[in-house]
Amino acid sequence: MKDKLRRGPLAVLARLTARRGGLAVLCYLLALAAWLALGAWNFAADALARADGALAEESIPVSEFQLVDVTPEADGWYATAGGDPQIILDNVDGRVVRTLSYTAEFDGEPREMCLYYTTAAGEPYSQDNRVFPTQAADGSYVYTLPRTALVSLRLDPCSPDENATVRLKFAGGAITLNAADALPAGLDYWLPSWYQAFCLILYPALAAAALCWLRACRRALRPKH
Repeated sequence: MKDKLRRGPLAVLARLTARRGGLAVLCYLLALAAWLALGAWNFAADALARADGALAEESIPVSEFQLVDVTPEADGWYATAGGDPQIILDNVDGRVVRTLSYTAEFDGEPREMCLYYTTAAGEPYSQDNRVFPTQAADGSYVYTLPRTALVSLRLDPCSPDENATVRLKFAGGAITLNAADALPAGLDYWLPSWYQAFCLILYPALAAAALCWLRACRRALRPKH
């Protein structure tokens, strides 16, 4: 029985954490396991959403969105009519939206391009709930949304400078939800972004340092016989 305890997982864990740097190794192993589990969970969730038809590519004509300070012009062009142009999808209507993307031609210099989202009915749009685009190799702008329940989306495509007007034209006259080439696939579920990689390096080290400090405090406070 004693031999089994010496060779058991708790004993191995105790020997690992007793070594110099052992707590750091343990924290990094736990972070890696959590990251792999999260990737597997997201992969399974997207697979189920695709099977249910909730996660599907959909191109929506710009004319079907609610337009605020955006005026249609001839030949598919739109012009800003104020300093805060908005293209709004009021009701996501049960869709699972992972990305929003479009290809656009601009006549003028857009000052800011971002996508706001809400997660509850009646919730106001907030700078805390917004994402900025990355530009794909084909020139399209891709906004990647967080994995949460979405109620509405508000695209601010080209906020202009003060007293300036920006004209833009969407390729195909549409904005695409869940474009196939913008969604994660295969190893994408487990490849971290630069920021995520930074967090995976930083936070396990901070956790290990905190645990080392707590262990040192415990030893210092332990009664001496």
